[in-house]
Amino acid sequence: KKLKSLDYPHYFKNQSKDKLPADGEEIYAYNTNLFQSVNPFWVIALTPLVIAFFSFLNRRGKEPSTPTKIAFGLLISALSCFVMVGAVYASNNGLEKSSAWWFISSYAVITIGELFLSPMGLSLVSKLSPPRLTSLMMGGWFLATSIGNKLSGVLSSLWDGYDDKANFFYVNALLLGAAALLMFAMLKWLNQIFEEYK
Repeated sequence: KKLKSLDYPHYFKNQSKDKLPADGEEIYAYNTNLFQSVNPFWVIALTPLVIAFFSFLNRRGKEPSTPTKIAFGLLISALSCFVMVGAVYASNNGLEKSSAWWFISSYAVITIGELFLSPMGLSLVSKLSPPRLTSLMMGGWFLATSIGNKLSGVLSSLWDGYDDKANFFYVNALLLGAAALLMFAMLKWLNQIFEEYK
């Protein structure tokens, strides 16, 4: 079934008439697919900085253990949700458009959390797994990641149920914060195991 439009293109349909471009006005449109490259960009840009930060701490004998890095990664990821809370308030609870910089900034914060968490998790699994079970345990790590991706999709499906969109991000922050607190509570035990078997 074809949808024909005889006036403005569809990406102007959500604009009020007083904000529509004048005839002949030059328009700059960005494909939303470009946002798929935001996270890879931050990974490439921030990895050297995170490595340099840990090297700086290591030279002073203050580098945190791998489990501690993972706990801080969860905490930093929780902070990224508050950037999006700012976007909600800047857009009048989604009634107006907000700057793409909110999204880009949120990804910058969560990517730092990812760099604290993901490589460290792989390192933890490879160091602590019994040699005969390393491949199986690594698969378990990626299985846990896939389950997390599925659950994040389930969580995102609840978006329309929130009248105050900021609450959606507060729930995300609460879940990540709870995971971080659980990790911090287990740090002493995890660090002992890590020191014993690394």
